[in-house]
Amino acid sequence: MSEDAHRELRESLGAYILGHLDPSEARRVRDHLEGCDLCRSEYAELAPVAAALRDVDPAAVLDLPRPPADLAAQIELNVRREARREQQWRTRRAVFGSMAAAAAAAVVVLGGLQIFGTESELAPVPLESVAVAELAPGVDASANLVAHTWGTEIKLVASGLDDGGVYQVSLLGTGGQEFPAGAFLGTGENPVQCNLNAAVLRDDTTGFAVRAASGEVVLRSEF
Repeated sequence: MSEDAHRELRESLGAYILGHLDPSEARRVRDHLEGCDLCRSEYAELAPVAAALRDVDPAAVLDLPRPPADLAAQIELNVRREARREQQWRTRRAVFGSMAAAAAAAVVVLGGLQIFGTESELAPVPLESVAVAELAPGVDASANLVAHTWGTEIKLVASGLDDGGVYQVSLLGTGGQEFPAGAFLGTGENPVQCNLNAAVLRDDTTGFAVRAASGEVVLRSEF
């Protein structure tokens, strides 16, 4: 592959994660990710940050002026910047762990649930349990869905996945489309717990798939 073609596909990662590509372009990027370690690593860094953008309520910005023509490019640039900050934060997480534990204890002492709101505000989100087929030896997994107004969330728990391996998750649409829901790193025998999000409503989905870096489907759910 030429350097220009590789750069074009790499620059399309942001739009791919945000679901802005048409099916043929998305397929081209997905095929490239299967064979490019560099882009696959960058995808794994960008996906969690881009997932946060899906939480934006469109109704909250209806009265704003018309966005600039290069808004998508600006968003992609910000996604990349935030991904770099996230990488830096990971190296400091061990230091902050004890501080977070102390802060959590202080919250309990200072009033518990009253600090955060009423009991109705703390009501658990309804979960839909779905069956998961383990397609790789030694893998064990379970999952629940949350039907949001802005899309669908997968709460996945899995063990037996390659430690440090990159796994990509897609929700499957009723028309055969795939909607990227994020990526995560395997943790070997230690269970990994992921909250993955895709911009597709629950009624428009038929399942989800988890793929290893090789493109092999290691987990699949049909619902």
